[in-house]
Amino acid sequence: MIIIRKFQPQDFQWVIDIERKVFNEHDPYLYMQFYETYPETFIVAEINGFVVGYVAGFLAKEGVGRVFSLAVHPSYQNRNVGGSLLKEIIEIFRSMGVVEIILEVRSGNVKARRFYARHRFSQIGIKEKYYNDAENACLMKLEIK
Repeated sequence: MIIIRKFQPQDFQWVIDIERKVFNEHDPYLYMQFYETYPETFIVAEINGFVVGYVAGFLAKEGVGRVFSLAVHPSYQNRNVGGSLLKEIIEIFRSMGVVEIILEVRSGNVKARRFYARHRFSQIGIKEKYYNDAENACLMKLEIK
């Protein structure tokens, strides 16, 4: 059973481990800053006492939520963990009065782009050389009511 809950400081090492396995792009302490600055929109997925995924988001401006990072440990992918996290952050944003959610995903990450498309996100643009290795990002948006 997947338990979705708010991030707690004791989850830090789990989140860093997942980030390194999935992306290995961000300074680990950025996630502690997320917890301190945006505690309402930093959530984790837990299975059998293990944190297996997370999503970190924030209010970009009034009415606009931004998903900064969503990752699931490779051993737990394709088990609806990512979908559960995404649905929860959408509901949290909705309760905050958000009407659209934006995010970036690597152009070459076809699996992630399909995942977001299945959850009704649409590609609305490209950010050229967005990532440290100069890969482009697809800008995606979900309009919610």
